Amino acid sequence: MAKYVKLEDLSKLTNIPAAAGHYSDVVTDTEYEKRLNINFGINDKVCRSKRVCMGRTVIPPNTCNDRHLHLNAEAAMYVIKGPMIAFLGPEAKKVICPTGTFLYAPEGLIHGVANPSKTEEVELVFTYGGVPSKEAARIVFIDDSENKYPPEDWDKV
Repeated sequence: MAKYVKLEDLSKLTNIPAAAGHYSDVVTDTEYEKRLNINFGINDKVCRSKRVCMGRTVIPPNTCNDRHLHLNAEAAMYVIKGPMIAFLGPEAKKVICPTGTFLYAPEGLIHGVANPSKTEEVELVFTYGGVPSKEAARIVFIDDSENKYPPEDWDKV
């Protein structure tokens, strides 16, 4: 059952203030996932989050990131502007994700994302569940030096 408290007693339960900001106010990370432009807007550094890491990613035209997995976090994405291509699992199964697509990658699932357009950016919002930062998510990149990745005709929608 939910607990009710008087407003003046609320500070005894929590003291972390809410935070709001615009993605343009957050430093763009271009090193974490090469070739992607990521703004981590909610995490332990920006707003002292304890269990949520959330951001916005821009995938430049005709770009594919390195496949990876998160050892300690689920990843969820929502495609704001697409289409985006997701590559899922060890076999890099191609999934076309038009604007409005939700995509879920449980912890440990190999995944990658790509933009098949030659001219337009893809934009998505993502979150890592249960962790406050990209470091806590423990990303592991896949060495595809001996694999054909991205697959042939990856940019055909």
